[in-house]
Amino acid sequence: MEFSSPVFLFLFLPIFLTLFYLTRKTAPNLFLLIASLIFYAWGEGYYILMLLISIIVNQVFGSLINKSEAHTFKKALFIAAVVFNLGLLSFFKYSAFILQNLAIPGSAQAIHSPLGISFFTFQALSYLIDVYRKTVPNEGGLFHFALYMAFFPKLATGPITPYHVLVKQISAPKLRKNDLSCGIQRFIIGLGKKILIADSAARIANQVFSLPVGQQTAALAWLGIIGYSIQIYFDFSGYSDMAIGIGRICGFRLPENFNYPYFAKSIKEFWTRWHISLAQWLRIYLFLPIAYAMLRKIKKDRLLLIKAEDWSYYVGTFFTFLLCGIWHGANWTFIIWGLFYGAFLIIEHAGLGKFMKKRAPFIRLIYTQLLVIIAWVFFRSDTLYYALSYLKAMFGFGGGNGDLIYPALFLDTELVFFLIIGIVFSFPIIPTIKKWIEKRVKHLQNGGNKTTRIFVNSWLIILGNLYLIAILLISILFMITGTYNPFIYFRF
Repeated sequence: MEFSSPVFLFLFLPIFLTLFYLTRKTAPNLFLLIASLIFYAWGEGYYILMLLISIIVNQVFGSLINKSEAHTFKKALFIAAVVFNLGLLSFFKYSAFILQNLAIPGSAQAIHSPLGISFFTFQALSYLIDVYRKTVPNEGGLFHFALYMAFFPKLATGPITPYHVLVKQISAPKLRKNDLSCGIQRFIIGLGKKILIADSAARIANQVFSLPVGQQTAALAWLGIIGYSIQIYFDFSGYSDMAIGIGRICGFRLPENFNYPYFAKSIKEFWTRWHISLAQWLRIYLFLPIAYAMLRKIKKDRLLLIKAEDWSYYVGTFFTFLLCGIWHGANWTFIIWGLFYGAFLIIEHAGLGKFMKKRAPFIRLIYTQLLVIIAWVFFRSDTLYYALSYLKAMFGFGGGNGDLIYPALFLDTELVFFLIIGIVFSFPIIPTIKKWIEKRVKHLQNGGNKTTRIFVNSWLIILGNLYLIAILLISILFMITGTYNPFIYFRF
């Protein structure tokens, strides 16, 4: 069940909100856990048993690790817990890929991957690592841990939330005065991003990427990948907005996941703005341990004329983004996607970053977005061969006939409008406008009388609400009449 589906909007969500506000003073967490399990079972059926097994096993491991005094036994428990989680993830997500690449007969059919398995596995691992390191207390017991793992707004696609961040809110649930209104506003914004912009951009991306190899012209290839770049950003950030909004309605503060990544002026900056919760997880639980381990291995200040600190960064970055690519999917295209980013992060650290800092912001912006767009080609393509052929077409070496297949065949007024909206709002236009309005309003309030202040505030509230109502109504209209497009990150 998706947040942008009629079933969720018109059935599950109204019932959920009604019952939540009826139970919020008596047993809000119990209701949230039951609702989350129903949400998961609705879409995944008997795979709910796998989620429950994961919750129980990881909580038991966490409790045993926390109570263990003997270091050897504690380490053995931790390794067993990690093997359990990675084994579960590998079986469902990578077994078919591994068997296919080993050329084992009869291994072509992939196993169904349970919804959100990558995300709740990462959450379980972060919990176990923190308990093992004693950086967080193993508090709350099975009930709190179950809600941490299963809380439905973040279950399927994040944001990936550290245990210590959420368990404090679970232990002391607190619904603030403006949580309901702020949560609804955030949810509507996310719905508009998904339905109006992402799904519109998906039309052009899906059509262009469905063309056989060699039929794209340069213009068509660029149109398709720009459409996909818009689609994946507004699709994923839209889901995150809706998840954060629902969490806020329930009194939870989930972490932000996006900060205008297409405004980044380096690949390093891009990864501080794109899928922030994943980037932070990778940094804390993969990059830093690998980098520090490498630093301890190197006994000298320099190795092959390269500083030990730089070696630790290069090795840590390489393996972190290799694993990042593998985490995204069982396909060589995702591995190349991860290694592509890892390579450019290493190159930037080696000197390109300092060189680019001396360039004009516009040049750095173009440099970054060109690399991001190239990376999206690998992310979107089903095979490496298709990705490389698509890149050839982008740079004018494709075999497409521009007289037979050209961009205008795939465009209409509505699609062009939402593509332009997507491009414009990929940059921090709204925060800039908001700051300007706030500055002007403050000036009017300071210089005007009480009547003026009331008038200005009232009109701002009215216009803001009309804006949200318009987004909601248009999104519902598009959802009912348009083509269904599942969230991209539901694949992962």
